[in-house]
Amino acid sequence: MQKVAKINSAKVAVLGSEIGGALYGLTILEHNIANQSNNMTRFIVIARDAVQVSEQITAKTTLLIATSQHAGALVDALLVLKEHNIVMSKLESRPIDNKPWEEMFYIDVQANLLSLDMQHALEKLTAMTRSIKILGCYPADNLVSTDVAN
Repeated sequence: MQKVAKINSAKVAVLGSEIGGALYGLTILEHNIANQSNNMTRFIVIARDAVQVSEQITAKTTLLIATSQHAGALVDALLVLKEHNIVMSKLESRPIDNKPWEEMFYIDVQANLLSLDMQHALEKLTAMTRSIKILGCYPADNLVSTDVAN
């Protein structure tokens, strides 16, 4: 919210609490946007265009996949990550709208999208899943910024 307030542009928005909006002088555009009453939201920064993270920076990549409906389909997909030495840090399932009993999976991995291992894993995953979408690659949480000018 603080970053959006500093940008001060009608082309930038943030999801957050009313208290945070008031704290940073933001205008509330919509109230109660959750599609589930027990919604718990993680807040992320979204860019219209992907930003490449240098291979020298420790990065995470978030994927959204839908597997086929056969026994072991998710396990097969996760084994691709293991084969390419990619560490999974989060796995969440969510129901697919209007498709009872079908799930999609959000997967966070500790890998840079530009790495060869990640590229090979994505090729295999694309071939074996019903759908795959790269939601983003971003510097890992534990990245410490430094001032390279000094």
